Amino acid sequence: MSELTLKIIVLLIPGGIGAIILERLTVHKPWTSFRFILNSILIGVFSYLFLQIIVLIIYYSGVCLKIEMSSYSKDLRIWDNLNDRPGIPYFEVICSSFFGLLLGLLLTKADTKKWLNNFAKKQDLSYKYGDENLYYYFLNLEETNYVYVRYIKYNMTYLGNVVSFSEADDFKELVLSNVSVYSYDQSELLYEIAEIYLSLPKDDVIIESAQTK
Repeated sequence: MSELTLKIIVLLIPGGIGAIILERLTVHKPWTSFRFILNSILIGVFSYLFLQIIVLIIYYSGVCLKIEMSSYSKDLRIWDNLNDRPGIPYFEVICSSFFGLLLGLLLTKADTKKWLNNFAKKQDLSYKYGDENLYYYFLNLEETNYVYVRYIKYNMTYLGNVVSFSEADDFKELVLSNVSVYSYDQSELLYEIAEIYLSLPKDDVIIESAQTK
């Protein structure tokens, strides 16, 4: 591994941290390697920009003069050409990693709450709800935490709180807590259970919100 390659890997650490958080905590289609690298670069650049802004604020506020650090540059070493300056600015990488962490969490919050999509709807720009399918979108809604799961083929209805869920190619997975199990046709209570795992065919399931208006 060349010195240049090592520098690039180390300098991408802040963006990689943010991208990993965003990839792990949001619901989306699987990322390609290209998209992960692109997100790492974008988050990394903004992480270093935020650090640069903090350094400039400290520099021009006079704090450096008061603590006799005026000889320190106001510009990050990261902006220098990698081939012109030897060594790796580890302190800048560590500080930027903190901003990468915060950016990853902020972007996760923005994606989960659909800040951009909600803004676009209010401005009549777009009515797209997000990147996930409607199954994930519906169960991610705050008002859809208490649901009926109707499995008509086997004459079963499950009523409970949504704990977790996922989807594969041929079936849906769902974990409910505080579950009441009824017959579908008679709505007769069969039994109650603290928690249940359901693995159901994609085309045979109806999920309804049990929240009252």
